[in-house]
Amino acid sequence: TGIASINVYLSCYRMLRFPEEEAHFQEFKSILLEQSGRFDAEEMHGLFILALNYCVRRLNAGEQRYYAEALDLYKEGLAKGYLFENGLLSRFTYHNIVAAGLQTNELDWVRFFINEYKNRLEQRYRESSFSFNLARLEYANRNYNFVLELLQKANYRDPLLNLAAKTLLLKTYFELGELDLLQSHLDAMRNYIHRKRVLGYHRTNYLNIIRYTEKLTRLQYRDKKARTELSLELQDEKVLTEKTFFLNVLDVMQ
Repeated sequence: TGIASINVYLSCYRMLRFPEEEAHFQEFKSILLEQSGRFDAEEMHGLFILALNYCVRRLNAGEQRYYAEALDLYKEGLAKGYLFENGLLSRFTYHNIVAAGLQTNELDWVRFFINEYKNRLEQRYRESSFSFNLARLEYANRNYNFVLELLQKANYRDPLLNLAAKTLLLKTYFELGELDLLQSHLDAMRNYIHRKRVLGYHRTNYLNIIRYTEKLTRLQYRDKKARTELSLELQDEKVLTEKTFFLNVLDVMQ
């Protein structure tokens, strides 16, 4: 056990000290997945969080393959109980696990996870987190009417979750071609941002989402020059979480 502890902490140190060298992360991940029984649950919780935070940093750098790496860790952490605190699963972890499953197209597993772990969420966030993530899954399955039903019934008190839900609703209206409803929704979303005084990165991001959605709805399909200019503008945008969605729409318009 002493040797195992030394090995895992040396591997962890190398991963954190040299984050650009992926081999150190893979070594650390292998130790976590293969030798987890050698460490107590509290220690493993901290080690899993370190590994997952590494994946988040690589994802933020645009390396999409780290969704699969994160999902491996999430599945093991759930199975062994390392992701829980006082028997509960953080709503943020719940959202992140769904995101990883959707990005890796493990839609059946995502449905299992959403339902299986709903009751491990803190009660005051349970229904809102469940409905939002089920709506995300139904959007991925193109069940847009079910998405509308889920989002319109839910009460999202947390401003950032509310904005995430509004963004999903925005995308659903767009997919359905409901442009009048979409514009009304964009106006209401803009007013919500100003009223809630959402600041910093989040304010910029969601206002950009509104702005680019309006640009897309006004774009003429036959105007190749305008499409190209908008594509370049989107690629250069630094703060835009839905960049992939907008670029995919433009690709379909080609």
